[in-house]
Amino acid sequence: MNQNVEHRPRPVDRTVSWSLYVVQLLASAVLALLAVTSVFMTDSCGSVDDEPRVCDMGYFGSTLVGYWVLLVVLVVVVPLVIVRTTHRDRASWPWALLGLAALAAVTVLFVFLMTR
Repeated sequence: MNQNVEHRPRPVDRTVSWSLYVVQLLASAVLALLAVTSVFMTDSCGSVDDEPRVCDMGYFGSTLVGYWVLLVVLVVVVPLVIVRTTHRDRASWPWALLGLAALAAVTVLFVFLMTR
């Protein structure tokens, strides 16, 4: 490979990456607030014979806090990866898109665990 080739930053890649990250950041904030409403899943606790796992407050609390921790981890890790890949002159938008996909996967897992 020619060492004299000048590497130019790709403004479209950066714009797309940071735009996807902003979408992830806003979605994480909204989902974190909406997760608080999952406490209403415990309304039927004590009124039925076959209680769901969410009626165990330890299970409920650890699932909710675990979800919040994963949201924070994604919010912190994705921009670090974007900066690192941009610095290495690689495409960073796939990592931002992966962050959104991970957010969706974590949310689906949270809903699954809360409805068990």
